[in-house]
Amino acid sequence: MNVTERTPATGGRRGRGRRAGIDLERIIEAARSLDSGTLTMQAVADKLGVDRKAVNHHVSDRESLLKLLALDTFAKGSPGVEIPADASWQEACRIYATAFTDRLIAADALAEHLMPDDSLYAQFVEPAEAIAKRMTEAGFDDEGTVRCLALLTNLCWAYARDALYVAHSGERLRPRLTRETVSGRDPQAFEHLARIVERGVDTYDRNQLDLSIEIFLRGAESVLLRGESDAR
Repeated sequence: MNVTERTPATGGRRGRGRRAGIDLERIIEAARSLDSGTLTMQAVADKLGVDRKAVNHHVSDRESLLKLLALDTFAKGSPGVEIPADASWQEACRIYATAFTDRLIAADALAEHLMPDDSLYAQFVEPAEAIAKRMTEAGFDDEGTVRCLALLTNLCWAYARDALYVAHSGERLRPRLTRETVSGRDPQAFEHLARIVERGVDTYDRNQLDLSIEIFLRGAESVLLRGESDAR
């Protein structure tokens, strides 16, 4: 055996890179078993029983590791996204939005490390193509299609952020802020806000996501119809 392949006499750690017997998959698996809030490169190395440099050979720093872990969690957050061949563009949008949102929420605390880049959206490129095809067939032009896709995706991010905030804080922030803002002011000046907030409508529940998607669809339909009318 080459001397560089031996286990050091002091400590039980192995070397770096491939000779340490680890790869990116094992690193992510080890990181997944640790608390993401206190995750460190050294903790992962300790979990794997290797030198920290062995981990750094595959992942440069903690933030990169958290992003990889977040992407892995995002990818496994819900079943594969399949849009039926006979689905309308509206139904295709509903399927896409629900699956994308569910995966963001499944990422939980790691969601803040997800970036809107190619590594994230590559996982949804097939359903996005399905939506683009159906919207084109329905009469949307290319600009309208891409703007609608961007709007729908942003809607998912916004709802997921709210849902995760409530899950971790236990507080529905908007009602409290509204109460505090109108408290002590002229009741007649804010009678509608005061009445509405006291009804206790939960704007963080799943109904809010469903409503947001439906309003998006109605709005897109309106824009499409207006565009067709203007073109005549």
